[in-house]
Amino acid sequence: MAQKIEHGRSKLISNYGGIGSVIDTVDSSIIIESFDNWHYPDFYEKELNRYIIIDDRLSNRLKTRFPLLKQLVSIPTDEKLDVKPQANYFPKWFFCPRCKRFMHYSDWKKHWGSQKYDFDLQCFNPECKGEHLEQVRFVMTCDNGHIQDLPWNFWNNRKPEIQENTPKINSQSEEEEATAQTIVLNYHKCCEDQELHYEISSENTDLSGIHIKCKKCGKSESLKGMFGFQQKCGGKKYWLGFQDGTFVKEECVGDNNKEVRASVKIKSSNSVYYANTLSSLWIPDKQVLDIDTNMRTEIDAIVNDPDYELKDLEKFARRQNIDIQLILNYLDIENDGYVTELIYRKAENDYFINKEQPEDKKIRFRQIDTKNKLSGFQRIVKIDKLKKTTVQTSFTRNEPIDVDSILVGDTDYVNSYNVKRQSLSKNNYETRILPAIESYGEGILFILDENKINVWESNEKVISRVNIIKEHGEASDWKSHQIEASKLTPRKILIHTLAHLLMREFEYISGYPMSSLQERLYVSDSMNGFLISAYDGTDGYLGGLSKLSKDLNNLQEILNSALNRAKNCSLDPICYESEGQGIAQLNLAACHSCTLLPETSCELSNLFLDRQIVVDEEFGYFKIEE
Repeated sequence: MAQKIEHGRSKLISNYGGIGSVIDTVDSSIIIESFDNWHYPDFYEKELNRYIIIDDRLSNRLKTRFPLLKQLVSIPTDEKLDVKPQANYFPKWFFCPRCKRFMHYSDWKKHWGSQKYDFDLQCFNPECKGEHLEQVRFVMTCDNGHIQDLPWNFWNNRKPEIQENTPKINSQSEEEEATAQTIVLNYHKCCEDQELHYEISSENTDLSGIHIKCKKCGKSESLKGMFGFQQKCGGKKYWLGFQDGTFVKEECVGDNNKEVRASVKIKSSNSVYYANTLSSLWIPDKQVLDIDTNMRTEIDAIVNDPDYELKDLEKFARRQNIDIQLILNYLDIENDGYVTELIYRKAENDYFINKEQPEDKKIRFRQIDTKNKLSGFQRIVKIDKLKKTTVQTSFTRNEPIDVDSILVGDTDYVNSYNVKRQSLSKNNYETRILPAIESYGEGILFILDENKINVWESNEKVISRVNIIKEHGEASDWKSHQIEASKLTPRKILIHTLAHLLMREFEYISGYPMSSLQERLYVSDSMNGFLISAYDGTDGYLGGLSKLSKDLNNLQEILNSALNRAKNCSLDPICYESEGQGIAQLNLAACHSCTLLPETSCELSNLFLDRQIVVDEEFGYFKIEE
């Protein structure tokens, strides 16, 4: 049964949460269902206008992958509205911490029968006095993006032969068993009257201290070696909800119809879910049409009427006193084809550093020349108001993908990745709407000195350090790391690390906690900047960030303080002299004590960082003479 949820918008669209993700709540963990189940009005109904988010630049880009896309719609937050995100319990297996009874969710419901239509996760045993049930912590996922429970009803009846092996442990996974056992199940219940209990030892805290035991026949097995267990994937798609009385599933096959295996993970593991999101900053010049939300829904309703004729639109145009050609243009927007993230961001970078303040209430900014006024920087842009739209397009499990692979065609994608992108909608890529988040905030865009950075990035020691990270990336098990490493340059590591150092410093003086600050990198042969911003979806839009750019002397002191802190890490000299640390050793002199940020603040998952190239007294960027 679907459950309504009251989570904040940031958990429903982010790099770490969204449709298909498993989210912990106070009572249990749930899996977020497809937006098809949230009861949005049909895309051509007038009631949809209260949800529509207008960003024609982003919509146009998305049509590469979603050719029928008509509108971006906001995540609902008003409890009075009928549209609400839906979810269902997952994992499906619960146990009572008092009597230890262990059953599937559907079996718990059956025991309550008609007494509780809205089952509230309580044990039915009178001696337990309504004890709240707990879920198991383990799930199974496959490379095709499916998720399922372990076969708990067969677990205590596994075959006696257990082979020791040493599987290749993914360094990015939270499963840290150095060795595992190959567990073989019989796939038969231990007895006809099976009554399973989930028993946890108070003395033994590892997996061997947890047993699945049948109270009827006494057969028992521990969870030891469970991370080495695999089985054929059942193709379960719980995020799509019910269809014909059961949860949606599909046949799960790999290349050449090979069997796909599902492996065990902790439900809170990062590798259970990776959201594929795209974000866009509002650029007035790139908006295709000046048609508000009410007009858009009315136009859609007209053209979707079975008796629609062109004269109906002409009447509407006259009534609204607008040019009919504007309406026809709206109905005939064609996307410009596949656009890389670099090209997409260059439009933002060029707009902020070359344009003047437009007559647009959604954005307010001005450029500030900092040449010879702020060490290492050519200019900054004080942004008092900006709008960002974030949309989720799909997700993967077991491994993330790079941002440029989110919208590419299936042929190009398959040539790069083994993991499959899973759709958020029952209509797959033919959906007419996508849920999005519209946020308003403030920020500062920093542009580094082009001449100085050109001289600095030719330094052999800088190049040598960057090559170390590139080699580690190329040796990583994850294709996304290999792709990112192939494009890595000294200026990208410099700008990324510098953004982290400044954000850590801004926490002390801007009024925002570090988790509320976000970076947006603008790095290429023709771009050398980064945006630090905060939005109303975090802690406000307090004005405390953009005002830091008013006094350049004060901003220089803030920069100096950030650089001085970067010279001294509590883990030095180990951190500073590191030859590789973090996931896949993709950081050099960078750790949680000196450089890393909350994961929601960083675009590159706290990877590809090195403070040596920023502050080193011999070759650091801020030690090169002007």
